[in-house]
Amino acid sequence: MISNTAPMPPADPTLEATVDDLMPQAPAPGGQGAPQVDSQRVPDVVELQPHECVELMALAEELTVSPTEAPELFCRAAHRAARRLPDRLAEVLTDFAYHGSHTGTLLLDRLPLLEPPPTPPDNRSHLAENTQLARAQAIINHACGQMVAYEAEGHGRLYQDMVPNRAMALSQTSLGSGVELELHTEQAFSKLRPDVLSLACLRGHPAAKTFVLPAHVLLEHMTPFERKLLRRDLWTTGVDGSFKLGGHEFKEGDVRGPLAIIDGAEDDPTIVFDQDLMSGVTEEAGAMIARVVDIYRAERFSVTLEPGQILLVDNLRAVHGRSPFTPNFDGSDRFISRSFAIRDLVRTRYARPANSRTIAAEFS
Repeated sequence: MISNTAPMPPADPTLEATVDDLMPQAPAPGGQGAPQVDSQRVPDVVELQPHECVELMALAEELTVSPTEAPELFCRAAHRAARRLPDRLAEVLTDFAYHGSHTGTLLLDRLPLLEPPPTPPDNRSHLAENTQLARAQAIINHACGQMVAYEAEGHGRLYQDMVPNRAMALSQTSLGSGVELELHTEQAFSKLRPDVLSLACLRGHPAAKTFVLPAHVLLEHMTPFERKLLRRDLWTTGVDGSFKLGGHEFKEGDVRGPLAIIDGAEDDPTIVFDQDLMSGVTEEAGAMIARVVDIYRAERFSVTLEPGQILLVDNLRAVHGRSPFTPNFDGSDRFISRSFAIRDLVRTRYARPANSRTIAAEFS
């Protein structure tokens, strides 16, 4: 797909190739007609020891400030609590914050979970933020960075109830369920996208898989020519539909770019991608979108979240998606507490009015 929203970049003689040149002679993994399978990779898992659970939940009990009524005070309290985490857990989270992980994820397992409230029918009830697991999640988040909210996403709150919604079942949003949530970087369109996506499971669903593909795995299956091409500014991306629900206008418009899919060091690549919203500004770039998706389908791994687990996704170094699943819409459905963290709060200051925790919609 060729976008007409951005000027064509100047020709680069070192990258002259036809669309056919982009594809290897052998069948591409996960190509047309190939089975969509999960790889044998698994997330980096931290199984909390009993004493770590006790200490973490004691810290969570102390976190009594309301994240809605006083978000700044809440985040400061969570940050202070993060400094008191058990040594092993603190070290693991600090390492993830600074260096990521080989899988682009970190799964915290065996957190104790009190009976959660019934799963709401949409994300307007804001129930997750009042749970003990969400308080523990905030402390974990602040060991990795600083929590922020986005005015145009989830009603501008620090937490979002990520639940299936009947009216949006077929949408490419976190409220969808009837279709696969396609491969993407969280807020790929935004310069202020979160560094860490945090998902705490209050209630799971056996068919709801979170798919992940690290950038370095994608590049391992690319030719040298393709890897070079991915570092050029050859793609545009639209703004996520969930950010448009409130009718907001954005300083950078509804189409962003051109931008590169791959950036960063050769041995520590970063990635920005959105299967649904991204377009190539050349024919070769358009073909590369399908190529990335093919590799994702063949090489991704999955996590089926269970109650009491917190999944951290490195939003700089990995892309993710989700399988379709069938909700009952009876209060027993999948219920995830979603939140975001960034590693450098200062870089977002211009977009946070009155030094609040919320990034104004116009800057998304």
